[in-house]
Amino acid sequence: MYSHLTVLGRLFNPCLCLVLVHHDLMIIFGRTRNILRSYDRVYISPGYLHSRKPGSSLSTLSRREADKCSKDTERSKGSGPSGINPKRFQYMPIEYVEDLDRYCPGGYHPLQVGDTLDNGQYKLVDKLGYGGYSTTWLARDLKKKDRYVAVKVITADASASTSEASLIHALGKAPSKPGKEIIPSVLDQFWAISPNGKHRCIVTPPARMSLFDAKEASTFRLFQPKVAQSIIAQLIRGVAFLHSEGVVHGDLHLGNILVSFTESVDQYSTSELYKRYGEPEPEAVVRLDNKSLSKHVPSHALAPGWFGICSDNLPQGEAKIILSDFGESYNPPTTVRSFSNTLPWIQPPEARFSDEPLSFASEVWTLACTVWEIFGQRPFCDTFCFTADSVTAEQVQALGTLPGEWWEKWTRRSEWFNEEGELDVKYGACRTVDMRFDYCVQEPRAEAGMEMVTEEERKAFMDMIRSMLVFRPRDRATIQQVLNSEWMRGWGQPALRGGLDRRDIKASLEK
Repeated sequence: MYSHLTVLGRLFNPCLCLVLVHHDLMIIFGRTRNILRSYDRVYISPGYLHSRKPGSSLSTLSRREADKCSKDTERSKGSGPSGINPKRFQYMPIEYVEDLDRYCPGGYHPLQVGDTLDNGQYKLVDKLGYGGYSTTWLARDLKKKDRYVAVKVITADASASTSEASLIHALGKAPSKPGKEIIPSVLDQFWAISPNGKHRCIVTPPARMSLFDAKEASTFRLFQPKVAQSIIAQLIRGVAFLHSEGVVHGDLHLGNILVSFTESVDQYSTSELYKRYGEPEPEAVVRLDNKSLSKHVPSHALAPGWFGICSDNLPQGEAKIILSDFGESYNPPTTVRSFSNTLPWIQPPEARFSDEPLSFASEVWTLACTVWEIFGQRPFCDTFCFTADSVTAEQVQALGTLPGEWWEKWTRRSEWFNEEGELDVKYGACRTVDMRFDYCVQEPRAEAGMEMVTEEERKAFMDMIRSMLVFRPRDRATIQQVLNSEWMRGWGQPALRGGLDRRDIKASLEK
């Protein structure tokens, strides 16, 4: 079973420690620890780690980590800060919070529960998440007292270059097409001044949780089969909509796919919300040198609250998703992008080996990896040490030898393979795509007592995935071909029709 112990093993694996030097990955795995702690709050007796416990299946207000830890979950590196380089490790470590050393000029806004933004309109009531370049807060709109909102507060150095809000606004004005329903709406945007600079703030409706959160809170890290089918269908349709508008999202992963509320939380006052889900529990920030805190850092830090629902308990009728974090989005005809800032194990191989710029086909690769992880338990490239070389080794095991010129560029290939592409015997048997399907999908479903994938669906699903995971971008399926694949027609679209009884979904399905 791919349990939380496996995640912890990754956290403390010596190879992984080298990767964690990258700040974004530090945030990713900090968030993983936060979810593990949340899991403890659900299943361990009260008071063991944290007193905040879920009150019902109406779970989280959490928008994933606000940014690109590759992830913010709310996870926007390409437009990230260029000037933030504070002295490291100035503060006593606090678990499950953002990097406190990034509270510095150009960095995070030093906010706390009870603060207000935009001339008092938005009062912060809880932390929803954080990422490399933002924190996200649950706030009460005091001008419209009947609603809660999510306020994403971007670091000062990243605020000037991000076009996330304007892009989402433009997408909202696009003609209605299938898939548009997963694009979020921007309720408001404004600027906030702090000791660390000027911060762009984006206001959206709060979401229930991310798919990453839901899986990490689950014992088996699986969605029910019909739920997985419905989520995948929505995601493929959403990416097709983006591509039709000339937009590459640039950072597809489970943390950036949010689950919408099916029931409004606006009915609760702040005190009722705390009574139902637990009050925030700030922890004092302490300098390691015992000096007084500067104005650049908050006096207390707050871990994001967890009010989520486990992936295996998510009902099909509540599995409506929203795509978040457009900080890495770009238009290929007008923007040359030669690098990928998303998670290392889902990055397309051309980002490493090709001199051609990334484009729509690059996102098809990342989409395939994301679809795989929604459908099953484990990532397609599942390795303890997420280095570029280890990920490439996983790709070659599953899909065969790289194109000739790429193979020659890969200087460390001999550590895993001979020149014919055969895996060194010390690594055991080569893990093919079919083998990965068995241990990522079929075996975990059997262990969880879930319905197994039929041979007919397996063939259709694998045909779709194989068409997307082709090394040369020009040979990959287009998003329209994926949308029209046998699996989408036979399983994805029917699950969507049967699960989400919403006018917007039904109307777009009829088109």
